[in-house]
Amino acid sequence: MGLRSVLGRSKSGIALSKSFHGNHSIVDASDKKKQEMMEKFLKAHNGKFPQKMSIKEQLRARSFARKELAANKGLSKNMKSLASDEPEGEENEQETIERLQADVERLTDKCSSLESQNILVAVQQLDILARVISLVLSLTVLYCYWKLVLWGRHQISLEMLLPMQLIEEYIVNENQFLLDMTLQILRHDYFSLLVQAIFFVLPYIYNQRTHGSMHRRFQVFCIAFIIVGRIRLCRWREQTFVQSGVTKSTDASTIPRYGESCTESGIWEANYEISARFMYLSILRLRGLWTKTAQYLSSRADFVPVSYIRELSKLQDQTRATPYSEIKKLLPSKLVSKLTNIEETPLASASIGQVHIASLDDKEKVVVKCQHPHARTLLTDDFWSLKVLCKIIAWMEPEYVFMEILMREWATEARKELSFENEAEHLKLASQALESLQPTPNHIIYTADGVPFQVEVPLPMEELSDQNVLVMNFCEGCRVDDFEQLEQWGLDRAAIMDGISQAFAHFMYCSNIFNGDPHPGNILVRPGTKANAKEGFTLVVLDWGLAKKLPEQKRLAFCQMVYAAATLDYGLLLDSYKTVGLKMKKEDAGQSMEDMRFFLRDMAPREETRKRIKSKMKADKARLEKSADKVPMESKAYPGEFFFFIRVNELLHGLGGSYSVNLGYLDALKPYAERGLRSSSIYDTPLPKKRSSAVKVQDKTLQQKLKTVLKDLEANESLVGAQICVLDKGGVRQADVVAGNLGGLKSHSPMTRDAVVLGYSTTKAVTATLAHLVVQEGLVDYDEPVCKRVWKDFCPTLDPPANLHEDLNLSEEETKRRWQWKRQITLRHILNHTAGLYTALPKTMTVKRFANCEDSYSAFEFNVSAPQETLLPTIEPGEKCEYHYLSFGWLVSGTLCGAWALKHDETRSSVTFEQIYKKLLEPRLSHETTKAGFYPMGGYGDNVVAQTATSDVRASKIVQMRREASVMMEGKEESGPKNAMMEALEGFKGKEFLLDPRIWNCETMLKANVPAAGGRFSASALANFYCDLSQGKLIPKQILNEILSNDKTASEMSAGSALQGVIRIAGESSSSTIIKMNSGYQRIRTDRDEKGSFSCFGHSGVGGSIGFWHVNTGLCVGVMLNKSDGDLGVTKQILNTIADHYNI
Repeated sequence: MGLRSVLGRSKSGIALSKSFHGNHSIVDASDKKKQEMMEKFLKAHNGKFPQKMSIKEQLRARSFARKELAANKGLSKNMKSLASDEPEGEENEQETIERLQADVERLTDKCSSLESQNILVAVQQLDILARVISLVLSLTVLYCYWKLVLWGRHQISLEMLLPMQLIEEYIVNENQFLLDMTLQILRHDYFSLLVQAIFFVLPYIYNQRTHGSMHRRFQVFCIAFIIVGRIRLCRWREQTFVQSGVTKSTDASTIPRYGESCTESGIWEANYEISARFMYLSILRLRGLWTKTAQYLSSRADFVPVSYIRELSKLQDQTRATPYSEIKKLLPSKLVSKLTNIEETPLASASIGQVHIASLDDKEKVVVKCQHPHARTLLTDDFWSLKVLCKIIAWMEPEYVFMEILMREWATEARKELSFENEAEHLKLASQALESLQPTPNHIIYTADGVPFQVEVPLPMEELSDQNVLVMNFCEGCRVDDFEQLEQWGLDRAAIMDGISQAFAHFMYCSNIFNGDPHPGNILVRPGTKANAKEGFTLVVLDWGLAKKLPEQKRLAFCQMVYAAATLDYGLLLDSYKTVGLKMKKEDAGQSMEDMRFFLRDMAPREETRKRIKSKMKADKARLEKSADKVPMESKAYPGEFFFFIRVNELLHGLGGSYSVNLGYLDALKPYAERGLRSSSIYDTPLPKKRSSAVKVQDKTLQQKLKTVLKDLEANESLVGAQICVLDKGGVRQADVVAGNLGGLKSHSPMTRDAVVLGYSTTKAVTATLAHLVVQEGLVDYDEPVCKRVWKDFCPTLDPPANLHEDLNLSEEETKRRWQWKRQITLRHILNHTAGLYTALPKTMTVKRFANCEDSYSAFEFNVSAPQETLLPTIEPGEKCEYHYLSFGWLVSGTLCGAWALKHDETRSSVTFEQIYKKLLEPRLSHETTKAGFYPMGGYGDNVVAQTATSDVRASKIVQMRREASVMMEGKEESGPKNAMMEALEGFKGKEFLLDPRIWNCETMLKANVPAAGGRFSASALANFYCDLSQGKLIPKQILNEILSNDKTASEMSAGSALQGVIRIAGESSSSTIIKMNSGYQRIRTDRDEKGSFSCFGHSGVGGSIGFWHVNTGLCVGVMLNKSDGDLGVTKQILNTIADHYNI
């Protein structure tokens, strides 16, 4: 009770306030403390004080106010009356506290009375309404049925219903007398009445045998209609009575009208209170499937309103029990003979069965789980009702047809719960699965904070069980949401939630079965473990009726989802969708990552979680409204198993919300998902047989030197996996060294010589070689503008289209200039990286498009339907050499495909870059090159694939985290200036996957044709490619010599970008600031080269992979590294070893 209540007894309270504010002389201005005290008092009285004052502060302010007012001579009449109205004897502080506490108790009683009147009466009215409507509907249907029977009696003759001719023929042959008697009976009025009576009684018999299913169905639809109707009405009240943005008057003299003080939360909370109680009463009466629905909702404390949690949680294990007299009839005789004691009052009762504690002959304590006699009928009937509801929804909203698929999956698994023999089998499988988590009884698992714990599941006694009764050993413990008991035991909530997360992660990702119903009633906890009864805790997972057995492929998909979300691996996440069979309408790797990480978000206190969920829902709603898609996935391609993956994780999040703890959920799941992936056949690469004939080398000294270098690098953790191959000018193998592992999720498997590694920009040398072959064939000229003849769509008109400058947000003059620049671009510009399109990427980029060469290079064409996506040069062609790290390959392939189509009179769409490669270049490669693992167009054939590893995902992580943070902030952009890095990263929004090298490990990118960076080679294959090139097998030596000797065609660019790879074989003291790009190849210097000369001819790539031909000695070298963010010093150390050995 605040000061306003204390002072409110005086009729002159408002006048006192006004008099004070009108006469400041009553307070000594020099005494700030006194003034503040009076201010507090008056603010509290007028209802303006924002915080509650303690009782002592109230008493002090009240006493001070009285003294000040009484001592002042200039009081108004009202103020004097108030001062003189005080009791003579001042009550002491203790008496005041007691009086205020009594007032609080009286107020509480009044609130309870109001609750009974306003809430319970409303609930009762809704319950009566639902019953009456359903009864009226049932009676209406019954009436119509009876009317139909009566109508049928007069309209349908006996001859229409019975095959009288057959009866007569049969009986005539036997006995004429029998025929006459039969016809007389059938045509008698009493027989007609008997048939009519049977039809009249049939509904009653059906209703009795199905536990009132017909009436029950009407109740279900009525209850659903009432709840949905209340939600709609609540939204209407919110829009009608809540005025957003209106500041309410706080003047004490202004009394708000009834209804003006309504708030959004107040309206919804009132609705929740009534609807929750109504739903509880309805489900308590209906039972069956709806009890399971209530259990699920009550377990979502992270999202479902408190009122529903409070009411529906009563149904988790305290539903209406079946009398023991009926249960006793179900007990098999073999069990009854062994039972010495059974408690007739069930320990718990749920939707399908109830549990009794009992003892066997040997005094062993057991639990007897018995099925409700009505469970099978009600559950089957409820699934029919649910199926009808889903069909109605799917008919009204085709986008939500997936709901029918999910309900079908749920129904299939839930029906298995009706057989306790299935549950016994599930318990045995779960016990076996625990053996890999706890190999010995005393094996301990630890939470993130180092708290020890163990996991148990009950053991079934199959010899005493049958389909309707299951006997298990008794497991001690309390419910995990019995917080009072947990506090008495001194168990930490965060540790318990961590343990639960790990336990279910093990079952889901490391075994072939998991519990699909982890609500609080199915998980027990007790202090201590088998190893130490005084430390840690033990979890008991009960009720394995609703358990899901996953095929290996689906389990692997869920492992991929979790591990991808935990490590921000876009490629792995897209792979998981393919593996599980989930199809998205529109590929958006960043959005998919955002959704999955939100689904597997960290656990937090309930209010914070609800705020996050609301923000996410609001952002998703706005996004889907823009795209006109109500759901992001293809509804008919929604895998049923995904339902249980969602259900289990959401239930665990709900439990975490009720625990009000902060827990890194993904951190708890990640180790188990990784363990599940590494044990799968996809990532557990078998070791190939050693091929002794394939490792013969000529220079054993160099071989040993390189082994030593790689061993040291591996010991320093500077290396993941490496292949080195050195050939002499005749193609004889001088050295061939392998070290490290296959990287990523294959890091437990060693690197092999025939494994193919992503070469990144080493692919550019192959693309350039193919370009020279096409020129040699006379299909295109180096200095011919590509838009003139071979690629007209590249820049189709002399002048830019009207309004293009507006679409590109450029000035009209700038647009014209850049358009003319684009028309000047030639193949030589492209090969020398002087086309001016070095940073150009398709503005609408997906992984699928990135993997398709033809789809990607089409982004450089002018598209009339999407002019805003037009790509124009930023500098004039030939002006400056800038590294075209990705655009190089698309520009070359677009030019070559156009030239090929023009020459062979084919349409551009029918020509692929890979087709040109297979026709012109592949036949010229030596057998040694192709058999070693040479795939410049992507793919890997029969070779082992090394994964692209990285330890630095900062760039993609920053972009993704900013994206997720903006959603949590309800779409608000961060204010303040952005640094250069952040501005650069902003350009990758929607294309975050390009910043993550691991995208190349996904199934789509393993087969991707990216002409500038997507080739996969072994070191041996790359070295042999340069050997073929040096020997004139690929392009004539005359052309090759022209490329090497013509410095005028070479372009210089500044070095330093990690995308350029290693561009100089030099010691640490040496430095280089210039790179020579010559007709698509890099010219590489060594320490011993003369000034201005470049003795090596080849190309390097991200992470340090490199292939080159040393022109002077004829040596051909291939180095393949699978760490994309590796220190380029690793490659330099390898190359310096080779250079020093050969003195080059």
